Amino acid sequence: MMRKILSLCIIGVLLMGTGCNSAIEAQQAKRTEIINASIEKPTAIDTIIRRALGIGEIYPSIESLSRESSIIIQGVVISRSTFQSDGVTFVKSTVKVTKTLSGKASKGDTLPFITPLGFNTLKKSDKVVLFGRQQSKDSLLLPDTYTTVGGFQGQFHIKGNRAKRNTEHLNKADQKTFPSLEMKLSLLIKKIKKAKQ
Repeated sequence: MMRKILSLCIIGVLLMGTGCNSAIEAQQAKRTEIINASIEKPTAIDTIIRRALGIGEIYPSIESLSRESSIIIQGVVISRSTFQSDGVTFVKSTVKVTKTLSGKASKGDTLPFITPLGFNTLKKSDKVVLFGRQQSKDSLLLPDTYTTVGGFQGQFHIKGNRAKRNTEHLNKADQKTFPSLEMKLSLLIKKIKKAKQ
């Protein structure tokens, strides 16, 4: 009798263990499915932003920025506003061109540049050199606008006769990855012209 009870207990424990394992395996499979879906299928707006800005790309030199730019201008930020699209906050900076370094723009033109909020270093009245890409007419970001290459990487601030990227918002390790590239404005312009030949 004792053997029968012991046998029944062992069989019960084995059946419960098998049931638990199946439940755990089912939960793990579900988690894996959710993780894979989120990795393989980014939202449309994420894909658009990444493509438009080259997020994830590192532009360590004037030459690399120049190669990716359809327009490079020197100018002054005359207005700045924010808007939302698909839950993402963007900054729209309107820049008055003082000099065209590459691409099609004339002195006095005003060009709209849009950037996601966390990738913008531009403020009203800033004197800048911008490495930009024009958005296509069917762009979901805003047709006929520009984005700066690599977000803040394509935004150079001019102070006196020097220009540099604003990297103070980055931690020390990231500042090594994304150097400010500070130099004389005349040297920056010379490097752009050489890279665009």
